[in-house]
Amino acid sequence: MKEIANNIVLTKPFSLRNDSDSDSEENYSAPNLLQRILSLLKNVRPGSDLTLFQLPPLFNFPKSQLQCYGESVYSTSSDLLSKCNTGQCKIERLISVVAWSISTTRPPLFGVAPYNPILGETHHVSKGNLNVLLEQVLHHPSVSALHATDETENIEIIWCQYPAAKFNGTSVEAQVHGKRKLRLLNHGETYEMNSPNLFIRILPVTGVDWIGNVNIRCIETGLVAELSYISQSFFGFGGNRRLIKGKIIDSLTSKVLFRVNGHWDSTVTLKDTSNGEERVIYDAKEVISRLQAPTVKDAEVTTNAQYVCICARTCFICLHYTVS
Repeated sequence: MKEIANNIVLTKPFSLRNDSDSDSEENYSAPNLLQRILSLLKNVRPGSDLTLFQLPPLFNFPKSQLQCYGESVYSTSSDLLSKCNTGQCKIERLISVVAWSISTTRPPLFGVAPYNPILGETHHVSKGNLNVLLEQVLHHPSVSALHATDETENIEIIWCQYPAAKFNGTSVEAQVHGKRKLRLLNHGETYEMNSPNLFIRILPVTGVDWIGNVNIRCIETGLVAELSYISQSFFGFGGNRRLIKGKIIDSLTSKVLFRVNGHWDSTVTLKDTSNGEERVIYDAKEVISRLQAPTVKDAEVTTNAQYVCICARTCFICLHYTVS
């Protein structure tokens, strides 16, 4: 977090790489990365549970994990959330929910990580009619809860999740446990979904990506989207990364209605199985590029609410940020 011209702002959200943006998160990196990786390997063994493993402070960048979760909801250049409500039929609404779910996947960085939130820490941001509130509700395991509402579109988002990381010798996979719910109250529809897992490759070539299966199900309509996040490479070399493939199914008839294909960091297309028509449902360049950092709405509240915790970083409790 930094202060510019009496405006206190958070670090910029994760977004697509933009060379013209000198403050982008891509500029954060862990110094002496190879040496520090080797030092970490001395303290863990294949199969180790990394839930309680303490990451050295130099691997952290100035952002809380709560902010990372929150900005996946409020930091977008295109309002995909509103489109979920304005869909004319149940299929179009599910397709919009699929696009919104993909938009919450942000490009990760290798070698740096956000700070673990302290118990009771909160993160509150407003963007137009969207209000997002997060709280760290449990420390071991590190469970974060999110509640967001858009009173104009009559949308509610609830999710509760926690990562569980395991060391596999040459890589680390963090499984994200928990469930997300998106409620379209005007239509009486609830969409349940999970998150992909974070895969960190250490050897032979360093890299980080999202992998695994994501299922999106509408309880009331029976429509289901099955998505797979895929990172194809040969021992970390080359390959086709950040793929996303899947299908939309009517679970009542087991009929495949659409095929999903593309890259979650570029474009994702939808193909109608009945007539072969294809269209773009998600464009990452339009949605998660040039994202703005939230600013504090009331600087006096900030001054009174901040304190320094034992890890020697500044933490903020019950602060209200806004983003334009």
